[in-house]
Amino acid sequence: MKRLGPGGYGRVEFAFSVVFWLVLLVRDSSDVMVARELSRHPRLIRPLVDHVLAFKTLLAASLFAVLAFVGRLTLDDPADWTILTLYGLLLFTTAVGLDFVYRGTERMGLLAVSLCLRTIFYAAGVLTFVVDASQISRVPIFLALGEAGGIGMIWLSYLWSYRMPRPRFSPRFITILVQRGKTVCAIQLSQALIIAADVLVVGVTSSWNDVGRYGAQYRMVTIFLTFGLIVQHATFPTLSRLWRHHPDAGRKALDSLVEALVTVLAPLAVGATLLAEPLVGLLGSSDYDGAGLLLAVGIWRVPLLTIAFCYQTTLIALNRETVGVGSLVVAALGIGPLVYLCRVQFGLVGATAAVLLIGLALVAAGYHSLAREGRQPAWHHHLGRPLLASAAMAPVCLFLVRWSVAAAVVGGATAYVLAIVASGGLERTRHWRAAFQPVEDPVREVAETAGRA
Repeated sequence: MKRLGPGGYGRVEFAFSVVFWLVLLVRDSSDVMVARELSRHPRLIRPLVDHVLAFKTLLAASLFAVLAFVGRLTLDDPADWTILTLYGLLLFTTAVGLDFVYRGTERMGLLAVSLCLRTIFYAAGVLTFVVDASQISRVPIFLALGEAGGIGMIWLSYLWSYRMPRPRFSPRFITILVQRGKTVCAIQLSQALIIAADVLVVGVTSSWNDVGRYGAQYRMVTIFLTFGLIVQHATFPTLSRLWRHHPDAGRKALDSLVEALVTVLAPLAVGATLLAEPLVGLLGSSDYDGAGLLLAVGIWRVPLLTIAFCYQTTLIALNRETVGVGSLVVAALGIGPLVYLCRVQFGLVGATAAVLLIGLALVAAGYHSLAREGRQPAWHHHLGRPLLASAAMAPVCLFLVRWSVAAAVVGGATAYVLAIVASGGLERTRHWRAAFQPVEDPVREVAETAGRA
């Protein structure tokens, strides 16, 4: 943001947002369904990897060709087409990724290391080799290289544990995948469109400088929204397995997951709203003036969309994804026109406020879908302590920000933790293990014991 300026940053943010939902199409067209099956039938790892790699590679090549062709027709500046095409390389790194194997078998440690290395390599490359807007094309290059390096680590582990994959293109496999996964794919694509729609609309209707100002707060918000999505990916196999064998344990795990998310995200939203202007001020450029208000409003999409998507993930784990897909698809179809209308009427802040309206509606719809199944979380157990602790945190943040943003963040976080502890919230955290460190499935234990015998 600092080195490219709002105009240059607007270009990369728009290009990334276009490719973002295509990447999710490649990844989530199969990975979620396959991870669910692997969590229940680990013996299927080798054949599923063979079929999934062939399917995703073909899909990625097709989408890349369409992306490059449409970009050539619609983008006037060749530099914009180059940036978009370079971001399109992420389609191929996603296609050959084997993360779903380790998510499905609940081996998250290697994935964590891999994701950290991808980010570190990307950040180091940009920090070292991107000095100004003339080197903008290096940003997507380092992102693609970082992804390739992290995925290579996963491949080494897979080859050590199993064998070299033998990709096999099977029409029958694709037919089964489409039949069983079409609803899940619709859910994942709808979520991707909901996340990125406002940036796409702003990118089409605004100057690159406005896109950069809007993209600055959007990227800050997306960092934390991505954290929520990663947590859901990490807990999905557990929810899927527990709901199948132990409905009561599954309900407890969902309750713990929602409570943990609310406890973390509520103070984040409150704190970012209070400190939005000084946080954006860290960019050190008057070109980003106005992004503070956008951040203060946009940060609330993090708790809303995280909880809404958590409900959808739970329905997938229950094999009841068809129950809630309707509201999600309607939201995905309607968010573009709504963002456009709010953008025209109320400016950039209207675009981000439109996403909040959609997020609030999705939370209500997801809760209603779970309630019809008798699986809704106990909201009255989750909101009280975080909201009271956030209220105690607010004056501390406002007082310390006079000296520095860092002092306000550290002081506010400390005040929040102390308030949570004083209200008995520390005791509640012990129950979160139901979602993050579940008890082993006794059915699996018996099977493994019999196998060893």
